[in-house]
Amino acid sequence: MSGSPASAPSGPGTDRADGAAGRPAGRLLRFVLAILPRTAAGRKLAAGAVADSVGSGMFLAASTLYFVTVVGIPATRVGAVISIAGVIGLISPVPFGRLADRVGPTRVYVALLAARGVGYAGFALVDSFWPYAVLTCVLTALDRGCSPLQQVVVGLIEGGENQARTMASIRSVRNIGLTAGFLLAGAVLAIEHRAAFAALFLGNALTFFVIALVVERLRRGLESPAGATTAKQAGPGPEQAGAGPKQAGPEPEQAGPGPEQAGPGPEETGPLAQEAAGEPDSGPTRVRSPFLDLRFLLFTVSNGILSLHDSVLFLLLPLWLTTATSAPASAVSVLLAVNTVLTVLLQVYVAKFADTTARALRLIWFALVPLLLSCGVFAGAEYVPAWPAAAFAVIAVVLLTVGENVHSVAVWNLSYDMSPAPARARYLATFSLGVTGQQIVGPVLMTAVVLPLGTSGWALLAGVFLLAGLGLRATGGPRPAPTADHAPAPEPAVTAGATGSPASTDTPTTPTPSEVTS
Repeated sequence: MSGSPASAPSGPGTDRADGAAGRPAGRLLRFVLAILPRTAAGRKLAAGAVADSVGSGMFLAASTLYFVTVVGIPATRVGAVISIAGVIGLISPVPFGRLADRVGPTRVYVALLAARGVGYAGFALVDSFWPYAVLTCVLTALDRGCSPLQQVVVGLIEGGENQARTMASIRSVRNIGLTAGFLLAGAVLAIEHRAAFAALFLGNALTFFVIALVVERLRRGLESPAGATTAKQAGPGPEQAGAGPKQAGPEPEQAGPGPEQAGPGPEETGPLAQEAAGEPDSGPTRVRSPFLDLRFLLFTVSNGILSLHDSVLFLLLPLWLTTATSAPASAVSVLLAVNTVLTVLLQVYVAKFADTTARALRLIWFALVPLLLSCGVFAGAEYVPAWPAAAFAVIAVVLLTVGENVHSVAVWNLSYDMSPAPARARYLATFSLGVTGQQIVGPVLMTAVVLPLGTSGWALLAGVFLLAGLGLRATGGPRPAPTADHAPAPEPAVTAGATGSPASTDTPTTPTPSEVTS
């Protein structure tokens, strides 16, 4: 038999060949394990993010073409709807954040995911302009509302030092999922049949129900006494056999059923366990609005300005390469691929340097340096011939990507730590407005200022980056205590530990924000 051990050749040469063949597979396996979260709960969240991003990639690659060429909506009206929806999405995170602080972040997050699933399935039935316009505006509001809540939910489920790594892992696997979604959408575009587009929309909708189910099962796992005990642990430990999906890695304090394991007392119940038991925190009435927190608002604005690197990459780069340099236009796809691959490789690695509030704050300097250098390299590319210009562009994109990833990981932790626990969803929803504002202002700034000014435009952008970085450094960091409208009741130490916030300590912590919405 050809595949049997008896017929297989043997000897030193064969061993070397088998080893050479196994090494690439082994390296790939080690890479996959390196970017996955450490805990079972984190891996489930990452798996849900993969499903979500595959659906998002399919939708993003094919939806506009479908509505313009198949449904027959004029391209100008599609663009107008997307712009209006963007304005609506600018304000939607705030009311959803307030609701989450009142009834529980995971409950609201799961409900939004389910609503998005229903809404995206509805695109398969759209055959005229007004249903498309209404559905797009509603779904954009739901999409933007989900983004900050994901950060809160990951913090509650993971907590401790696993939070930042899990969030970085989610961003890495999302980039992989988006690429797979783009490829799947290519097959649908090749078919060019309405039924194929409908299947794509339904497949995208299904991914929202998948991740909603994952999060809901993790939340319900906290309803058991063992889950409540686990929720209050801040430090990671070995996973317990048979512990179920609720466990994020912490080790129970006792092997046998003791008083603590018989049922959670008031001082033992973490935020997610309180929510699972139907007891959301009453903190929103005691913590002032984030819009009255001047330091947090300045941090939010500074982060939005530094996030202009997104507009540089996705909007300015293609226009600049084709109009201001001699590089071939085909280099645009290569440059975007460089960004995607580097993001997958860097996210989890960088997260280990943001495991405390102080270290996350120091990372702002390490984000600023490559961002400032990238502006200089972009400007230099305008003065050299075609292929050197392409090489300059690659170097500039590498620098921009490194700065982007370091900045993202740092502000994930800092924004989480600066948000008072009773109003964390509201604060993070407000924080997301900075990034959304950049998405509105950035395109105008890049096309009307930076691109026409050439070298002076890049110098101006570098100055803007520097001021924004200094603003983050000045306003970021731990707060001594949340400012209250009414004196809050003292919170047990275990509740703060369960949230995973390292606001007043240098012990390892781990958040996970994301913008990655479908």
